[in-house]
Amino acid sequence: MYKVYLSSLIFGVYCVLFGIFWLHQVKLQFVALVVSLLLAFLKIGRQKLWQQLRILLPFVTMLFVVYALFVILGISGDQTPALQYWLSYGLPRILLLLSTILVFRICFSFVSVDDLIFSGLSIHKTKYLILGKILYAAAFHSYSEIRMWQQLCPAMKAKPKNLKERFKRTLAATLGLILYTLAEAKSKGERIDNLIETCYEEKS
Repeated sequence: MYKVYLSSLIFGVYCVLFGIFWLHQVKLQFVALVVSLLLAFLKIGRQKLWQQLRILLPFVTMLFVVYALFVILGISGDQTPALQYWLSYGLPRILLLLSTILVFRICFSFVSVDDLIFSGLSIHKTKYLILGKILYAAAFHSYSEIRMWQQLCPAMKAKPKNLKERFKRTLAATLGLILYTLAEAKSKGERIDNLIETCYEEKS
């Protein structure tokens, strides 16, 4: 049980510090990302870390594209130049997005399903934690298979000619991963609910 509470506490403190108090500290956000990358490499390994980054790449690229368009169009939130504004606004948030996901992955890699089951929470609260951990694991184990099936499509057999085509393929694979995860959430969620109804009695 202490693993669940300790992991949640560490992750919560990190979110408060870097998501609120140090949100606009670009140097600190960059250091946090570098440290989280190093810790993730040591804890989950190079292959899983690379899979994590490949999944995040389309979202990060899309953010960069959107912010770049705002800069080109000269759109900013105040009187400061668009480039300066979006560097100070967008860059910390991109760094925070990456580091937060990695810190979450590191913190809860110490928590097993058994730890969740015996955490002392009610079964109806525990089921969401168990389902989240199952879906998280399923997403990263299925991404390589989705890319493999994607490459079997006739239109995808030719090598991408430029960065735009690479981005579209990666985005399509990520969309497939999202749809797969949603289907798994429905299927696994129904199974967990059935097990709860069968094995646990409702308390009045």
